[in-house]
Amino acid sequence: MGRNKPGKPRRRRPGELPDSIQIRETRPGEGKTFTELAALAMEGHGDFDDREAMCETIDAAGPFISQFDAGRFVFLVAEHTPTARIVGVSSSIPPLSVLGGMERDGADLVSLGATAMAYAKLRALAVADDYRRQGIASALIARAMAIHREHRAFFMYGQFTAEDATLARFYRRRGFTIHAPGEPVILPGSSRYRDVGASPLPGEQMFSRSI
Repeated sequence: MGRNKPGKPRRRRPGELPDSIQIRETRPGEGKTFTELAALAMEGHGDFDDREAMCETIDAAGPFISQFDAGRFVFLVAEHTPTARIVGVSSSIPPLSVLGGMERDGADLVSLGATAMAYAKLRALAVADDYRRQGIASALIARAMAIHREHRAFFMYGQFTAEDATLARFYRRRGFTIHAPGEPVILPGSSRYRDVGASPLPGEQMFSRSI
């Protein structure tokens, strides 16, 4: 009887996470770890002035809904399950700056609620240096889009440092349109509410896609 040959390691398919990585929503007590990793993504994007509020929100537990009773705040982590280490994070939120502008312009509550529900902004996306190139960032985006879609959002957008070819290529490969530096994103409306615009900060450019 012949000896069994040791099996070859299974090759992961493109976009497939390692078995040791789990994508999940945050848990109370993970706010500090989450925001410390998220800070990597915020470098060069002005002050991370909502860091403390984000930490407190995560530790308070969810689900997190905007003040308009629509639009979901989604905080996800990638956990290396053998060590319970958080190695990646993403936060995606309702379009708060857009909503603020609409409110100042006198928009009614129905329009504000519909806008909060329809759009999601990818606020931060970061993966620890020693866990990059394993599909973690892609998996975080995919899970975030799925959650927002379940809550009736249909469009996601975000911004990154202008002319960062690596990030432009990353988002383009994941189906996002890359807008020119300084060009706003038009968030498409419907019969219930009008189109609205989201503008980048100086030195940034936008990315967007339907979800």
